Amino acid sequence: MIAYVVMHGQTDYDVEGRIIGNSDPPLNDTGRAQAREAVAGLQSHGSDMILSSPQIRTMETAEIIADGLGLDRGKITKGLKLYERAFGDLEGMLVSEVDMFALSSWFSNTATPHGETIKDTANRVISYMNNMVKIFRTKTMLLVVPEHVLRVLFWFFTGLPEMGKERIVETNHCKIYEFNTDEIPPEIKDYEPAADIPEPDGGGGGDDDVVDDTL
Repeated sequence: MIAYVVMHGQTDYDVEGRIIGNSDPPLNDTGRAQAREAVAGLQSHGSDMILSSPQIRTMETAEIIADGLGLDRGKITKGLKLYERAFGDLEGMLVSEVDMFALSSWFSNTATPHGETIKDTANRVISYMNNMVKIFRTKTMLLVVPEHVLRVLFWFFTGLPEMGKERIVETNHCKIYEFNTDEIPPEIKDYEPAADIPEPDGGGGGDDDVVDDTL
């Protein structure tokens, strides 16, 4: 499977430097423009399907890209296990008020009040993606996701961080990452079940959205 991964466009929370998590702001005008610009980078690649996180900002980005590529919005699949990492009581706070490196590090695996650790997020995302790769191995897929899901997908496709060699994953709005699942490192496998964090209500779209709740 060839996977193109795109982080959603900019929101007002991003401009204000706030932790978004499962807060659900829509794209702002800059974010919509970024999504339209991503279309040019995807035109020559093609995609058999679009898989989006359920948040409004990711669904809106996916819809703009689908329109630009001439794809039916009804073909967008809402991946319910790809929702953004829950930051609990920290959501809405300024990034400058917390130690985001510690919160994002694989090795510190810092918990947040009423939220997830990065490994909690990895548990559900990597387990989900292992199933997707098995089912759609011969397909080309575009994934539109939030920041911390992008970090986990980067580790899924390139290998988990090693002590002392943890790389900073660039999370630029609507930057396009290309991965080939034939090159997934062999150590990637399912993890133990994540902590029982309630899933947020899916944002974006309407009742006619294609929702993937089976994997």
